[in-house]
Amino acid sequence: MPGLISSVRRFDRTSIPDDVWDVLRNRDNVARANVILPHAEKVSSHQEFLPGSEQLWLVYSEPTTSNIRFILSCTEGPLGKYPLFIVPITPIKLTPELLQGPMEAFCEALLNEVDFRRQRVFSVFAVEPVAKAFASAWEKIAEIKCMNEPYYNAFFSMCTPETLVRNGPQSTDDDIELRLAVPQDADKISKLCQEFSNTSPPFILSSEQASEEARLLIENGQVWVYEIKEAGGETDIASIVAAARQSDTVAAITKVYTPERWQCKGRAERLVRRVCRELLKTHEQVVLYVSANNPARKLYDRVGFQDLRKETPGAERWLEIGFDRAEVELGHW
Repeated sequence: MPGLISSVRRFDRTSIPDDVWDVLRNRDNVARANVILPHAEKVSSHQEFLPGSEQLWLVYSEPTTSNIRFILSCTEGPLGKYPLFIVPITPIKLTPELLQGPMEAFCEALLNEVDFRRQRVFSVFAVEPVAKAFASAWEKIAEIKCMNEPYYNAFFSMCTPETLVRNGPQSTDDDIELRLAVPQDADKISKLCQEFSNTSPPFILSSEQASEEARLLIENGQVWVYEIKEAGGETDIASIVAAARQSDTVAAITKVYTPERWQCKGRAERLVRRVCRELLKTHEQVVLYVSANNPARKLYDRVGFQDLRKETPGAERWLEIGFDRAEVELGHW
């Protein structure tokens, strides 16, 4: 193991080197790197953002070479600590026998960090074979069992200007507006953020956290609304779409939510399509993760997101695997 640990480099927000930035921004990696790159860019370029927070990256290279194979982030955002994110760097074969050594090296490197606590690792999110390999290694080395069922079992998908279906069915609503959210929407968006979190236990937001999330999304221009005028003249937000992770070339849709009373009329599809049109004016790709058992897969497929059908050879599964909640401290993402 000492030889493998020596293949791991560690960096904080002040020290990420050019070779790491280069592989994260490489065209072959940048879509997968959406879980790491935008946050790394923000905290590295704005040292005043979340001062004193935990911002750590581990980079695994092939032993005796400079070829980067995996990048792990152990970071936190405004609402709490994030899961561990691990991005494999192409080209690489994700077979169990090739993953065991690097994932064990990551585990040892984390545990060797000054003041690092095992309880910090509440979950790991990565492409399926990587997530499983890390969870197995962490269970063995840190002695904290992983949960029987993943928190999140998702397809990873992307939409480009070439695949985007720019026009869909017309709205049957009489008076609507699809637009970026403004500060006056904060209370309604906060309520929707909290409702959305209630669908993803155990990562449920308090009303204060939901209010802060709504404020940040609006302030950063990262949330769009489907506003509808009701019969009495009052307006309501029938659907929201957030894109909270954006780098120069890739934007990630991170939240799509329609309250039950406004569902089944194609509103979310129209808003997702509109948001994709806007994002693709300034980005090369829009990406998202969608639960394997979420009927919304069909919606995203109609908009132009690729490889969302189980039988599609290119379909890529990502898992968030959690660890024994009696032993860890939950964060949020």
